[in-house]
Amino acid sequence: MTDERVATLTTLLAEPDFAEIRPEGQSLYDYSVTTLRRALRINRAGITANSLWLGRGEPSGFPDFLRAMGWIGAYDASLLNVLVSHQIAGDACLSHASAGQLERYAPQIDTMEQVYCFASSELHAGSDLTRVGTTATYRHADRSLVLHTPDPADSKVWIGNSLYTGDVAMVLCRLRVGDRDEGHHWLRVPLRTAGRLNRGISVRGAEPKGGVEANQTGIIRFDHCVLPLDALMGRWAHIDEEGVYHSPVRRYRRFDECLATFTHERLFPSMGAAMAQRLACAITTRFAAAKRTFGSPLLGHAHYRQRLRTAAGRALAAHHALEALVERAIGRAGARHPAEDRLLHALITCAKTGSTGDARVTLADTRELCGGLGYHRLNQISPMQHDYEIAVTFGGDNTVLGYQASRFALRERAELAGLLDEAVGDAVDGSDPETGALVTAMRRLCEVLLTEVETGGPGAASTAWSRAVYQTLALGHWSTRAAEPAGRGLLRHYAAGCLLEHGVTGLRAGVLDQDDLLRADGLRTREGAAELGAEDLLALLDVPEALVRAPIAHGDFADRHLRHAATPRDALGAEALATALA
Repeated sequence: MTDERVATLTTLLAEPDFAEIRPEGQSLYDYSVTTLRRALRINRAGITANSLWLGRGEPSGFPDFLRAMGWIGAYDASLLNVLVSHQIAGDACLSHASAGQLERYAPQIDTMEQVYCFASSELHAGSDLTRVGTTATYRHADRSLVLHTPDPADSKVWIGNSLYTGDVAMVLCRLRVGDRDEGHHWLRVPLRTAGRLNRGISVRGAEPKGGVEANQTGIIRFDHCVLPLDALMGRWAHIDEEGVYHSPVRRYRRFDECLATFTHERLFPSMGAAMAQRLACAITTRFAAAKRTFGSPLLGHAHYRQRLRTAAGRALAAHHALEALVERAIGRAGARHPAEDRLLHALITCAKTGSTGDARVTLADTRELCGGLGYHRLNQISPMQHDYEIAVTFGGDNTVLGYQASRFALRERAELAGLLDEAVGDAVDGSDPETGALVTAMRRLCEVLLTEVETGGPGAASTAWSRAVYQTLALGHWSTRAAEPAGRGLLRHYAAGCLLEHGVTGLRAGVLDQDDLLRADGLRTREGAAELGAEDLLALLDVPEALVRAPIAHGDFADRHLRHAATPRDALGAEALATALA
């Protein structure tokens, strides 16, 4: 299938408006406005929309949409986060709206006629959304809802799109009707009218951040903000004319119902982190082929090649893990809605923790492999490194997500086992016995680690299990698609590293022995030292040319950097400067 949206995106990225991610000297406010304008252009080009989500649009088009979102994230994580903030907020509305609300709001969400914000996290509660303090109290006298932040620590925080331009916030709060707390609910809250904040709402900046700067994040407080009753999302919640609350969902299940939208939310940073790794490796490969040191190109040095091969292996594994996951998500979508599929949620969580966790290492390694030039903003890697640091926390802290995913997996262990067996079946039966043996061992390790979670409770074993599942999905998908010698060698190098990462666990459980680990170490060393052609590696990474902006990705990188180098401005003049320093 042709990636039509990716092709449309790369054409758009080649236009002048996208030429410089953040033009030199542009203020943060102007950068934020530029980023929002770009998000609107991408949306209006039909590249992104909530109607393309799995469970809403045609399933066959979902992979192309998700890849486009990933490449947007590689171009600029701020741009991805502006779109994601709107879409996950839009999904909270679409997933919980009554039929009438859906008819009114779905068109404006799809076209970004109004920009939405996702207001769930709070300063005090953090990742523990069961403890949100924001309340909405039903007032029968005028059939309204009074939204309030009881304490400053209950303020909504890190709310993307909210600081300057957000029109609507989807607010997660506790609903109080009479003397009863009815638990978690979603409210649709208009933030601004004609650009001015509505009464009872204050927004302060959650800046400065370490990265993702142009996703204008705010801290929102509500001071007895009065809303019409229709602000309450009504798919499963209703307050009748007598002021009595009704819901077919039992109170203890309402929190889980509210969090269903997070299934998709975690796919976006996962894919963005995967594409960012591929872009960083492509830039590094091109630099390593052009930069000469000690008489030969960097790529000619064995140790350099080994380090680059390790980084590229992680990048391609992230690609294959996400592709494998999307295939299974599409296959399961007909049976139940993705938001209601706990096993799919667990697998997506494993992909999120694996891809974003590896991105931190890959981006750090490629930055170092490019030397001091890798730290220059124009060379793309360092900005991505800063931006994707937050991805391990965005959408839920990776460690906490590992706890949650392993609990879900234990409840549906037999079905998970069948799914993983299916994912690796072709790889195990394939023609490469070395790779097949490694994949088989990784599949066994997934079971060992899940048993450790079962016996010892969530903890370090949950983190190791989620990584092993992610790696196994990647290996199963990659093994059936590594046709070229360079791809097969890179796969074996990565697979051996995965097995060694979990080697002690395998030895302790008796599913591996010393010879298994020695063979894996020898395979990793052998493949790491092998020749690696730049053209072969770039073909495997397959990065659209429109995303490669770094001067170091070109043979004349020195000239390009000199052209970009600014001449110092003698603003004061020599005499004035001497006086100022005296």
